Amino acid sequence: MTKTPPRGARPRAPASDPFAPNHPPSVDWLDQGLDFLDCDPLADTIHWSTGILLDLPDLPPPVRAALEKLSSCRVSLSSLSHAESVCDDASEDLKLGQNDRDTYADWSTRCVYYQAFLGDHVCALRCAVRVWQIAMAGGHTDLRLGNLLRTHAEMMSIAAYCDGEQWAPRREPRSARRQGDGLTALQIIARSVVKVEWPNNVKRGPVRDDTGFDPRDQDEDDLPEAAGAGLLVVRSVEHLPGSAKDGARSSGGTTPRAEWAPIAGVTLPRRPVPDLAAARRDLVDQYPHAASLIERILNQLVGRSFARLPPILLVGPPGSGKTRLATSLATALGLPSTVYSCSGVADASFIGTSRQWSSGRASVPLQTIRQESLATVAVVLDEIEKAGTSMTNGNLLDGLLPMLDHAEDYRDPYLECATDLSGITFLATANGTRGMPRPLLDRFRVFQMPEPTLADLPALARGIVGDARRERGTDASWLPDLDGDELGLIAEHWSGGSVRRLQRLVDTVLAGRETLAARH
Repeated sequence: MTKTPPRGARPRAPASDPFAPNHPPSVDWLDQGLDFLDCDPLADTIHWSTGILLDLPDLPPPVRAALEKLSSCRVSLSSLSHAESVCDDASEDLKLGQNDRDTYADWSTRCVYYQAFLGDHVCALRCAVRVWQIAMAGGHTDLRLGNLLRTHAEMMSIAAYCDGEQWAPRREPRSARRQGDGLTALQIIARSVVKVEWPNNVKRGPVRDDTGFDPRDQDEDDLPEAAGAGLLVVRSVEHLPGSAKDGARSSGGTTPRAEWAPIAGVTLPRRPVPDLAAARRDLVDQYPHAASLIERILNQLVGRSFARLPPILLVGPPGSGKTRLATSLATALGLPSTVYSCSGVADASFIGTSRQWSSGRASVPLQTIRQESLATVAVVLDEIEKAGTSMTNGNLLDGLLPMLDHAEDYRDPYLECATDLSGITFLATANGTRGMPRPLLDRFRVFQMPEPTLADLPALARGIVGDARRERGTDASWLPDLDGDELGLIAEHWSGGSVRRLQRLVDTVLAGRETLAARH
């Protein structure tokens, strides 16, 4: 890239009429509510990416590859999220001029708009926050300010519909949504807030006794839980053979009905979204080389009422710490996790096996929910690209599709009924995506795992020693962090790259400590 961006890198207005029907609007016009090309975000994406590829032949390879995917009509939330990510990375590349970095930042924002109009709840909220901040910065004409506020209301409305899974991308003028129902910005925002119902909050007549010792009072007078605070994962198992009742706490039976009765008909709790700033600090402290990646992943939780990430795929070289980061993400969000090794898996038992077989069992996500008695858990699909592709006994990769597409109504073959797995966070890792089915990739948001450098050694070593403490059941007084000499010794043999190799070096140093301690 040259320091002065070519003409195609600049906003196209006013060189062309921005209101022309065959012209994708600039991000500034999107902020003010201008329609996409043909009122269709998909067509706009293809036209926009194709124009850039024709105008700018010397794009960075990651950006060009991402835009080529969009230009070839493979537009999805996953491909747009990847394009946003690589453009965002380019916007932070200090080797480029400021104009170029601004251009890439503009492209990244545009991808956020596309994702919002294709039904992404978080991206709709991000657009709403963006235009609100622009509006509050001041210095606008009345017309421009009004446009920005209407866009804010529009994006909040879309976010509300997306969160309730009621949004379907459609071709229609944005003005129909911005003015059709006549709602004000405050009304739309109010509609996007979950209404809390208090079932016992009804008039019960005059107070009988204000001493607190009325014998007619209940033993416990706690506030009721808000409606919808949990998730009904298994509606009932009373269709299965046996006598156990739905919700029975314990049963001496060994039938599938007795096994699953404790959570049948029971609303299981969901973990709320934790303090995202604190979670980010903890994770970045352990993985400083992945700070940008961590922030992009945690941004998916903005505006959510409970902790659940969309399906995420971490791609990186062997030993780069993908699995460790995935489990740390789950821990930071307060989600119990199960690591399922996909390497060499030659069947579809992950999604459940029919009871007609002696080895029948429920799906792995459902088993994790039962073990934790929690509707929001994480499942880490480790080395997913190494799963077998034979169809003899079923196929894990193909079996995942209905689970990811219809998690809220997944029919488990073992229980022979619909189950609600919408609280599951699927985190997958892969050394590469070559050979993975395209339909499966489109259902994941793909993130590139960066490799650590020597500068990250102290933080990574601190995290590895912390893991060793937890495994041994000890504390820092018995197993302190590595000192400067120990870190220097490791630095002679590790200058970056594989975290797995670094872990072996740290383990060697810790073993050396124990050997020296035994001699003294």
